[in-house]
Amino acid sequence: MNETAIFLVLLSAAMHALRNFLTKKALDKQSFIWWYETFGLIFFTPVFVWVLVSEGMGVLIFSKMILISGVLHVLYWVFLAKSLENGDLSLVYPIMRSSPALVLVFSIAVLGERVSTTGIAGILLVAVGVYTIGMNRFSLAELIRPMRAVRSDRATRFALLTLVMVAAYSLADKIAVEEMHPVVFAYLYPWVSMALFSLYLGNTKWSGGAFIREWDCNKTGILLCGVLSIFGYFLILAAFTLERVSYIVGLRQLSIVFAVLLGGHFLKEENRLVRIVSSVVIFLGAYLIAVAD
Repeated sequence: MNETAIFLVLLSAAMHALRNFLTKKALDKQSFIWWYETFGLIFFTPVFVWVLVSEGMGVLIFSKMILISGVLHVLYWVFLAKSLENGDLSLVYPIMRSSPALVLVFSIAVLGERVSTTGIAGILLVAVGVYTIGMNRFSLAELIRPMRAVRSDRATRFALLTLVMVAAYSLADKIAVEEMHPVVFAYLYPWVSMALFSLYLGNTKWSGGAFIREWDCNKTGILLCGVLSIFGYFLILAAFTLERVSYIVGLRQLSIVFAVLLGGHFLKEENRLVRIVSSVVIFLGAYLIAVAD
């Protein structure tokens, strides 16, 4: 695999994990997400304008997928914030980032795609990793704990809902970029998302002072996340020009391991050994799915 591509993907994966780490540390997760997504959109505007100037206004077309993806991303933000509010980063992040397995299942069911033996093995590995990451230790006595967590643990439930949203918007995005320019799509759907997210947050965050308080306390983190969201996106685009897309997508799942290490070391989260091992299993499964023929 191309060494430059590996470096770009690892850097992008670290950025994604860091962004969620900073969100976990925020006072009000929803306000924090609103702020950095707003700045990310502002930072992305020059790129959008450059595409219009260089390729012409003909690329500015509209698709119903802009609305669909916009709605799905709002739900993703809401569930993401709820997950991080209720649970450890090292628990919820690996679950949320297990989308390659669910995307593949959706692709089989919705798009009629066929899956190889390698893909099936990847799905099984991801399923095992997601299941075991909810255990306190590796033992027969702990096998029932993850099933109980789905019913009783809010963080696990919201993480699973976030996972579903990631898989759903991934499929929507895949359809969208076949209909229109990727950069145009990537710029337009967030406007829908931000409008709906602002309505959802409404007067609660403004009247309660959550928005202003979050900016006052975390403006550096907000601006950093705004930059990370855009820069990480372009690192992946650059990597796509150097190596097979499947390798890039698979390797990017190393962000799962990075997030578990950040949560365990800096946030002093529990069950580090179980979560590190489970996150590695999830990564291996995601990588197999990505490289499967």
